[in-house]
Amino acid sequence: MNKFLVILICSWQLFALPFVCYALQSVFDHDTFSADDIMGEAEIDIQPLITSAMAFGDPEMFGNMQIGKWLKSNDNALIDDSIINIVDGKVKQEISLKLQNVESGELQVELEWMPLDQ
Repeated sequence: MNKFLVILICSWQLFALPFVCYALQSVFDHDTFSADDIMGEAEIDIQPLITSAMAFGDPEMFGNMQIGKWLKSNDNALIDDSIINIVDGKVKQEISLKLQNVESGELQVELEWMPLDQ
């Protein structure tokens, strides 16, 4: 099932101190005749995507290429390193995460950076 989550980041350069951006996504099953059950949560660090996108400016000026990476570590739930690419003039990141607060489960997410002027 495809879902869209829009996160607005306004003037993040105005902050004097470094900050960390996270998006918390809860995952539910879909039941027809009863309430949906929570299947787990995933915390996504969007700072690598923001940093990479801002460093390259207008992605339409570049061909398809890798511009960043979010590395798998003991401090995150990544299944593999998450690569940030310019694909067809758009900054995209594919992420595979282990769901948290449950025995098992995975979440596949594709993020896309879109400036507000588009």
